[in-house]
Amino acid sequence: MELYTGLTQDIYLDVYEEDELRLADSNPTVSIYDGDTDVLIISGFANPEINDEGHYSFRVLDNYVMTDKSLKAVWNYAIDGNPMTATNYYSVVTPYLSISEAYTRLHAGREEGDQNYIHFHEMQQAEKFARFMVENYTGVKFGKYAKTITAYGQDADVLYLGERIISYTAIKENGKTVIDTVANTNSFNFPVEITDTNHSLRIVSLGDDINEGGKLDIVYPLRGNFYNGYRYDITGVFGWKFVPEKVQQAMIMLMKDYFGKDNIWRARFVQNVSYGDTDMEFSKLAFRGTGNFYADKLLDEFKSTNMAVI
Repeated sequence: MELYTGLTQDIYLDVYEEDELRLADSNPTVSIYDGDTDVLIISGFANPEINDEGHYSFRVLDNYVMTDKSLKAVWNYAIDGNPMTATNYYSVVTPYLSISEAYTRLHAGREEGDQNYIHFHEMQQAEKFARFMVENYTGVKFGKYAKTITAYGQDADVLYLGERIISYTAIKENGKTVIDTVANTNSFNFPVEITDTNHSLRIVSLGDDINEGGKLDIVYPLRGNFYNGYRYDITGVFGWKFVPEKVQQAMIMLMKDYFGKDNIWRARFVQNVSYGDTDMEFSKLAFRGTGNFYADKLLDEFKSTNMAVI
């Protein structure tokens, strides 16, 4: 099950007894944990859905789902005095095209009776399908992730991270915190910035390490280094600050394909279709990449490689 980043959303529990929905003895409690660390994030009571016996909801506020992550929801309740527990896992994901934007750019109707009406759930499924196709083709996830990564210095003022970084809150050198942006401390003695490509950190030097005698000054250096073999742990937000426009445009094309009549045939690897006075033959390329030539061209520049980018 998925939740979207940056949105307040409800999660649900159905209480059954012998395959019949029924009320719990009292409103269930819900504890939501980080799915990877099991750290408690929020807890509270679920609310019964109006005119829907046995169906409960709990609201997850947007500030708890600002980055891509996994969540574990543990529901506790009782039926006729017997304690019950249910556990659900949720993937918090960045939609590559918001559902509201999808309705607008696909010229789809939001309500029954509207021209080109598409049910909200079906639009979500189309976005999910297109997002998976984009990720499968590029090898890249265009979300945001709060985490810590490790990189090793090479006696240079640039530290290659191997991942895109949006911002950092702490840097450790061989296990010792040298920069903490939350506490506003810096024992590293140099400012550190993110490079323009977002793949590396760079030390902002204060000048040249040359003293008045023209020799290298090793006592009061003005240039910093990420020392060779030193371990640097960087805590921050990684990934993409926003989904690139070319990716969004590819999403539109793939979502159109999802709703297209020919998609059912491609999904079954059918290469030739004949019905009535219409004959249709798919190119072999329709079964490669995303299945959409123009979407592939838009996404080509994002395909992951092992090349280091400073």
